[in-house]
Amino acid sequence: MCAFERSKKGMELNMNKIKEIFNNLDKTDLKIMKTGLKISFGILVISLVFLCTYLLFIHNLFLYNLGLSIFKFSSYIAVEFIVCGIIVDLIYKQVNT
Repeated sequence: MCAFERSKKGMELNMNKIKEIFNNLDKTDLKIMKTGLKISFGILVISLVFLCTYLLFIHNLFLYNLGLSIFKFSSYIAVEFIVCGIIVDLIYKQVNT
């Protein structure tokens, strides 16, 4: 068994663990996570409009920085909703058992 096959097997175990965590999420936590991801996607689209406007029409440095900052913010919000949703669900399950 080569090193690549061992790392591939380890990665499959990690992916199965991640799938199991998402499949065992509480309905309300999953709903909050989906809503948060929809909000962050909407913010992401706004940032892409700013960046496309900068690229195609107006070469203003402020517009570029604004679009990039909003893009970073929306990415941060998306990750935050996913991580916090999983953590809240795990804490809730530990407290109730």
